[in-house]
Amino acid sequence: MAEAVMIDAQSGAKALWVRHIAAFAMLIALVAFLFWPNISAALTVYWVSPTYSHCYLIIPISAWLVWSKREQLRLMRPSIYLPALILIIPLAVGWFLGHLMAINEVQQFAVMAMVQVLILTLFGWPVYRVLMFPALFLFFLVPTGEYLVPPLQRFTTHFITTFLSLMGIPYYAEGTIIELANGRYQVEEACAGLRFLIATIALGALYAHLTYRKWPKIVLFMAACFVVPVIGNGFRALGIVLLAHYSDNRIAVGFDHLVYGWGFSVAIMLLLFFIGAKYRDEFPPAKAPETAPPPASAGALLAAMVIAAVAVSAAPAYATWRETRPLSIDASAFSSPPHYAGWETAQASEYWAPSFLGQDAKLAYSLSRGSLTRPPVDVFVYYYGRARGGHSLIESTNRMWDEQRWNAVSSARLTAHVGKADVPFSELEIASPMQRRLVWWTYWARGKFTTSGLDVKIERLKASFEGKDGSALVAVSVPVESGTEEQAREQLAEALAAMDDLPARLERAQAR
Repeated sequence: MAEAVMIDAQSGAKALWVRHIAAFAMLIALVAFLFWPNISAALTVYWVSPTYSHCYLIIPISAWLVWSKREQLRLMRPSIYLPALILIIPLAVGWFLGHLMAINEVQQFAVMAMVQVLILTLFGWPVYRVLMFPALFLFFLVPTGEYLVPPLQRFTTHFITTFLSLMGIPYYAEGTIIELANGRYQVEEACAGLRFLIATIALGALYAHLTYRKWPKIVLFMAACFVVPVIGNGFRALGIVLLAHYSDNRIAVGFDHLVYGWGFSVAIMLLLFFIGAKYRDEFPPAKAPETAPPPASAGALLAAMVIAAVAVSAAPAYATWRETRPLSIDASAFSSPPHYAGWETAQASEYWAPSFLGQDAKLAYSLSRGSLTRPPVDVFVYYYGRARGGHSLIESTNRMWDEQRWNAVSSARLTAHVGKADVPFSELEIASPMQRRLVWWTYWARGKFTTSGLDVKIERLKASFEGKDGSALVAVSVPVESGTEEQAREQLAEALAAMDDLPARLERAQAR
C-alpha cells in the first residue's frame, strides 16, 4: 500500500514538472518570436565575429548544469510566483528605450532578464534558487564588450612601449602603431585581447561556480579573470613583437603569429585555473528545501502563463504599432536640388556615395563654380523620418564608403560653416585605384548637428516623445589631386558656407 502511494506521488510530481516545463517552453517560443530581431542580431555577431564564437557553448553548458541538478530537483515541486511579473514592467521600458535608440545590447540584456523572470514565475523561488547560476549564465549569450576594444588597444600599446623602453630598444609610437628599426607593428582590434578576456570571464564564472562556495574566493577569482587576461595579452603582444624583431621578421608573422598568440593565451588560462584549484571548497550534499509553496493547479498555471504572455508582448506590440503607423514627411524639402548664387548645380558623380540604406528621402547633387580646373563638390543628404528596422541613420551596416572599392587613408575632426552656423564635421580621406577623395560628413537630429552616433540616438530618444524624430546624414566630397588636400578642404568649406538653406530644409522635412 505504501509503495503504491509512493508511486502515485512520483507520477504526480512528474506530471507537475511536465506541465510547468511545457508552459515555460511555450513562453520561450513566444519570446523568440516577439524578439527575433534581437536574437537574430546576436546570432549574426556570433557568426561574423570570432570574439563571440564561445557563445555557441553557453546554452549547452547551461543545459548540462541543469541536468547535473536533476537529483535535487526531483525532490522539489515547481510552483507559481506571480509577483515576479512586476519586474517585466521596467524590463519592457528598458527594452523599448533600447529599441528607440537602436542599441542591440540594451534590448538583448532586457530580453534575457525577461527570461529570468519567466523562470521565476513559472517554477517558483525555491526552484529558481537551485537553477540560479545556470539561468544567469545565459547572460553570456549577449555579445557585449566591443566598447572595450579602444582602451584595450591603448593599454596593450602602452604595455609594449613601456617594456621596449626598459629593454633599451629604440622605437617610435603613434597611436597604436609601433615602429622599430627593422619593422612596423600595429595593435589591431584583434590584438586588443577582447576575445581572450570575454572567454576567460565566461569560463572563469563557470569554474568559480563549480569550485568555490565562499563569496570572497569567488570575487577574488573573478577579479583575476579580468586582470590576468589583460596583462597576459600585453605580454603576448610584447612577445610577438620581440620574436619578430630579434628574428628579423622571420618568426611570429603571418599564421604563426596567431599560433603563438593562442598558445600563450591558453597557457595563461590553464595556469589561472590550476592556481585556483588549490583553494577549492568542499560542497555539502544538496538537500530539498524544508518548506515549499504548494503546487499550482492546471488552471492557475494556465492563468499565469496567459498573464506572462501578455506582459512580455506589450513592449514589442507597441513598438510594432509605432513603426507601422503612417509617416508624414514634407517631400518638397527634397524635391529638387537648391540653387546658390555663384554656383552651378548638376548631377552627383558616380565615383562615390555613402553606403546608407533605407532612407525615406534623398538629395544628391554636385556644386561647381564653372571652373574647369576645379572638380565639382558632391553633396548627399539622406533623411530618415523615423528610426525603425532597416530604416535608421545609425546602423551597423551603414558605411561612409563602399569597402570593396575604397580604403580609408586618414580621418580627423573639424568645424565648418553651414551658412552662418558652426557645424562639427568628421573628415575622411579615402582612396581607390582610380581616385582619392576628401569626405566631410555630419549627422543631424532634433535640430542639432553632431558627428556622434550616440548623440544621434539620445536626441532621437528625446524627439520620439515630441512626435518629431527625423534624422539625416549630410556628406560632401571632392576629389583630391596630388598635393592639393588644402585646396580640397577650401573647396568643401566654400560649398558648405553657401548651403545656408540646409538646416531649414531638414526642419521642414521633419516627420510629423
